[in-house]
Amino acid sequence: MSDQKQIKIGWASISLVSDRPVLLAGQMYYRVSRYVHDPVTATAVAFDNGDASCIMVSCDMVGISDVIYDLLCKEVDGYHGFSSKNLTCGAIHSHNNSRFTPGDAHRSDFDDYIGEDKCLKMDIPDNILAGDESTRFWLDHVSQIIKEAWDIRKPGAISVAHDYASVAFNRRPVFQNPDGTEFSKMYGTCSNDNFIRFEGSSDHSADMLYTFDLEGNVTGVLVDIPCPSQIMELHYFVSADYWHYARGHIREKLGKNVYVLPICGPAGDQNPIDLVRVSKVNQQELVEWNAQAGEVWCNYDLGAECDDTGSRIADAVERGYKKARNTIRTSVVMKESVLEIKLPIRKVSKADYEEAVKILDAKKKLFSPEHRMTSSDQVSMFEPIGVIKRWELQNKQKNYTFKSNVIRIGDAVFASNPFELFVEYSFRIKARAKAQNIFLMQLTNGVGGYLPTKAALAGGSYSSKPASTVVGPDEGTELCEIQIKAIDDLMK
Repeated sequence: MSDQKQIKIGWASISLVSDRPVLLAGQMYYRVSRYVHDPVTATAVAFDNGDASCIMVSCDMVGISDVIYDLLCKEVDGYHGFSSKNLTCGAIHSHNNSRFTPGDAHRSDFDDYIGEDKCLKMDIPDNILAGDESTRFWLDHVSQIIKEAWDIRKPGAISVAHDYASVAFNRRPVFQNPDGTEFSKMYGTCSNDNFIRFEGSSDHSADMLYTFDLEGNVTGVLVDIPCPSQIMELHYFVSADYWHYARGHIREKLGKNVYVLPICGPAGDQNPIDLVRVSKVNQQELVEWNAQAGEVWCNYDLGAECDDTGSRIADAVERGYKKARNTIRTSVVMKESVLEIKLPIRKVSKADYEEAVKILDAKKKLFSPEHRMTSSDQVSMFEPIGVIKRWELQNKQKNYTFKSNVIRIGDAVFASNPFELFVEYSFRIKARAKAQNIFLMQLTNGVGGYLPTKAALAGGSYSSKPASTVVGPDEGTELCEIQIKAIDDLMK
């Protein structure tokens, strides 16, 4: 084809480990890191064939806030001809690193709506890396690898492969009430007598794009696994979770210097723990996990679970490599669409708002500077505060607006979104869009909350309520249609 041109590729990676403690993000209870369990990194890859270019970044973090993504774009825009509109920055959704942005650990919400003098006092060390200083730390490190990857890009080759790895399990069990009605509960105890099924499917797909030098040596791999990195999530240390182990196993198979860029595919209702298996010996632990009020030690070996998961990913990457090395291409088509998508905000009613205010006001009266809230007290206000915040937001703006990058590199198409997108939407896009190799990237270029299904709204529980969502199922359908069309347009 006349529009196929030699592709240039550049890789770079950097540690995101600080020598100071950080506020850990991802749980509702306050956490300050006590030590580094394993390295956390950021990795960047640049692609350019003269017709189009892009840089993709993956960070071992819970998410990339709109604030730091916008700052990053300003930091690198125009660098040696690179346009930040072609920059995607995503996260593996590890709950064991900082957000590197002001307002970590939900503290600002609790303080703002309850009162700092009534909230739990947080023991913050003097040498904490937080606020604007932590943002600067992240910007310096991530902008450095973006520039490095762009500067060192050189002629190379790519190939893609699809395989499977048993990593993701649905985390929303469905239970039956005595009257026959049903409800869902995230991280519910499946060993209970009233457990009947899971609310949705699990996605075991593994999509890989391999990069090579002109001698045919593999230089890196992008790996899309539709599962958050949440085996270590309940604890007080810094960790890349199962991706640390996966990177090690992948390098054992492909080479010690191979770059690995992990992508978290749509996984709003997925987790890396098989609840059917672990529920038998974690009945009380799962109750405490659901409470989200403090650290929980479950009855399984964290390191062994991460290592097993990482090993399964590496096996899929190795199988994919055996296929991909037979279809290596130096000249490819590259195209990109940068979409500004506006989706209507999921609204709450005035009655819901007034009820939430009533609940919050009653709770606040129980506490004072001399008698402060416990962690459990604060967490119990997460949903009422979420309803109040949504009421305030919907009275200021009608839509949630975000940037979505849709990128074609040869036979592969990458499409980003900022949500924790339930798997149902991923299945729709992958099944209906014309491209054979589709890499969907959630939690990219911002954080849009969960995007649940209609079944999730009916089932209830965390990840379906207004406090943890910005848009709803109708908007999920609209997003699917927009991205399917964008993918199809790039395949013409």
